[in-house]
Amino acid sequence: MDFCRTVIHVVQPGDTYYRLAQRYQTTVPDIIMRNPGVNPYNLQVGTRLRICSGQTENPLQKDEMDLNNDMREVWAQHGFWGTLYLLSLYYALPNAEAVLERLQESPKHIAEVFGKFYSQEMVNQLTSLLQEHVQLGGELMKALRDGETEQAKQKEAEWRKNADRIARMLSSANPDYSYEELAQMLQLHLDLMKRQMLSDLQNQYQEFVNATDENNAHLMKLADVLTKGLIRQFYRS
Repeated sequence: MDFCRTVIHVVQPGDTYYRLAQRYQTTVPDIIMRNPGVNPYNLQVGTRLRICSGQTENPLQKDEMDLNNDMREVWAQHGFWGTLYLLSLYYALPNAEAVLERLQESPKHIAEVFGKFYSQEMVNQLTSLLQEHVQLGGELMKALRDGETEQAKQKEAEWRKNADRIARMLSSANPDYSYEELAQMLQLHLDLMKRQMLSDLQNQYQEFVNATDENNAHLMKLADVLTKGLIRQFYRS
């Protein structure tokens, strides 16, 4: 569930995504995610933007809202660079290695958000599991691209087991996390990523766009669930 209310903002002269993020107490990646058809570098006056505002009737404390924004941003970046790497890999773009290096930073950034609350040992374990998530996802992309059916099945099975281990680790660290809920949400993330992979390979470009939009929105829901668990455990226990 979002920690916000959705508002429709009509773009005015001088508006930028950065200024709107400050005004509505949200993040630039979140505004971009919610308005996929809008060019953030060329905002047109009169454009209607859907914004998930942090200004609510019963607002969270500032530190809680900051946590939610941090969590959303790292997961939004994870989804963005994962999609960009998929495209770079499948179309043999010269930036593939550089994009992969940036994608491989996302596990550390996600774990750092949890590092404000948990031990370094737990953060290291989460980082390792998320690194494995990125590695296995990349290996699955390559196997599907190359038509290696058996290899793809093996990598997908390992990928899904890894997601289950992430859910178990987080739920064991926080009694306010439901293992079943996290496992289901992480598996859906994998489902949507696989849809992205297959649809692009099959030249089903509208399906690729749909899967990408759904995955981005789903990652924001996952970020909110993770934030709510931390708030319950450390702020409102």
